[in-house]
Amino acid sequence: MNESEFNRLLLSVKTSERALEKLHGYYFGRIVFHVAKTYGKTFAEDVAQDFFMWLLKAENLPRVEYPTTWVYLQCDSIAKRKVQKEARYVHGEIEFEQDAPHKEELFGDLYEAMKGLDEIEKKIVELHYWEGYSLKEIAPMLPAEYAAVRQRHKRLLAKLKKTLKEMGL
Repeated sequence: MNESEFNRLLLSVKTSERALEKLHGYYFGRIVFHVAKTYGKTFAEDVAQDFFMWLLKAENLPRVEYPTTWVYLQCDSIAKRKVQKEARYVHGEIEFEQDAPHKEELFGDLYEAMKGLDEIEKKIVELHYWEGYSLKEIAPMLPAEYAAVRQRHKRLLAKLKKTLKEMGL
């Protein structure tokens, strides 16, 4: 879909059922494929549906120069918010809300591998990957020096990689 056609459909998505159908037909599968690489297919389908619901509610959508990139960025943000809502960090353990239906699908083997991390490492994962903080922003939260957080991050990634490899992944 080219830029002008996408923007024309985007402008009329609230007033034209056909515009929404065309966008949905073109992007739904692409969104699912893109998001499923990280979160799994069922979760990706939910994100895709949430994206189209958001389109119907959004006000003053911008003119988009790179439609597919823009759609993927919006969906990545939706996925990140959904994950943040479903998981939270409590007393050094990852705890899932009662209504988090995607726990195993979302985290599966990674969730198991994270059990080998210490409390600070789990906090770094939560803040950096789930809440989107940079390592520099995390340092004063721990509190620790940036170099120490960067080194811990590097070690925890190696630890996770080794654990996942041992698990056959």
